[in-house]
Amino acid sequence: MASTYTIPMNKLVLATFLSCVGIIAAAVVWCFNSGFTWSAICLIAVAGPLSIFYWYMLYITPKRAAITVADEGILLAAPPFASAVIPWAAVNKTFTANLTDPELEIEKTKKFMRFAGYRSGVVALKNGKEAVIVSNRTDVQCLQTDDRYYLLGPDDLPSFTEAVEAVMNKKTG
Repeated sequence: MASTYTIPMNKLVLATFLSCVGIIAAAVVWCFNSGFTWSAICLIAVAGPLSIFYWYMLYITPKRAAITVADEGILLAAPPFASAVIPWAAVNKTFTANLTDPELEIEKTKKFMRFAGYRSGVVALKNGKEAVIVSNRTDVQCLQTDDRYYLLGPDDLPSFTEAVEAVMNKKTG
């Protein structure tokens, strides 16, 4: 039986973004009403496309991020930065970790997004290992394979950890 866990962006970030868009919309209306037509047009030309881009990056991309735990393995889908299929046979060890630990310090990012606590992508760690991080928190569940770490921190981390441990216990026991 498969269970899916989500990793959305913090709601405060989304509310702040929408407030900024509202302020810019009010400034556009004020510019049109005050006779500053070209200022309003410039605000629309610049803020419109940027708002669409940031809405995609702050809402759409994290909303699509999900971790599915199944009997065969884990399906990690966090496009466009991180996607993976992790069979249980490839997992050597699982443990809880904290992204602030010096061992998990990021040395180099390959394709990575970090904003307001949300992290998604592939990085190289100071310890020489490659890691795939998808999390909206600092405490994560780490799945260690031969070639990389998978640092996963969904909204419901305790249930995710229980699901991973249950499957790992079946695998070893």
